[in-house]
Amino acid sequence: MKLIKFNNKNTKEKNLRKIFNFLTSNIKKSVFEVLGFQFFLDTLKINCNFSYYIKDNNKIISYISYVDKDNERLIKNLMFRHIFKNPAKFAFILLKNIKFFFKFHSPPKKYIQLMHLVIKLKDKNKKKQVNKIINKVHKQITKLKYVGVYAMYDRANFIADKYYKKNYFTIYDKNFFFYFVKKKLNNFNKKTFT
Repeated sequence: MKLIKFNNKNTKEKNLRKIFNFLTSNIKKSVFEVLGFQFFLDTLKINCNFSYYIKDNNKIISYISYVDKDNERLIKNLMFRHIFKNPAKFAFILLKNIKFFFKFHSPPKKYIQLMHLVIKLKDKNKKKQVNKIINKVHKQITKLKYVGVYAMYDRANFIADKYYKKNYFTIYDKNFFFYFVKKKLNNFNKKTFT
């Protein structure tokens, strides 16, 4: 089992199509499924330093990515540029996926967003291994700069709901379609952020 962090070099690898297929087959109606492979590539170029995947026996079993405020702004601008290139096509797709617009939110202060967390495994022992790896990545990403991580998920996604409850994330906001959850990982005093 191997954790692989993206960098500027491996964003050109041929297996990016496999990673894209892994994401879109496991996250239905995701922004990547809506906007396509090129949008995924362009997003990865912006956010490669916060993106990881896990392989087991040469098979992708997990994908983890985080996004800070600066990269989130760049990705949103990129998304709107993709939409404006073909507004008629994407307007129809977005209207079919109206829930997308309910993802806009106010993030908790000093938390980094867990943008993607996908685990595709049946073996319980391997799942435990993957969870340990992911928790280490959470701590590594938040070290010295963030209080913890936050995420959002569809209220109908019972697998995500079970995962976040089991891993001690707490709900800090919700709307008709989504829960917004966070997990504190570090104890910083106020001077750390000044």
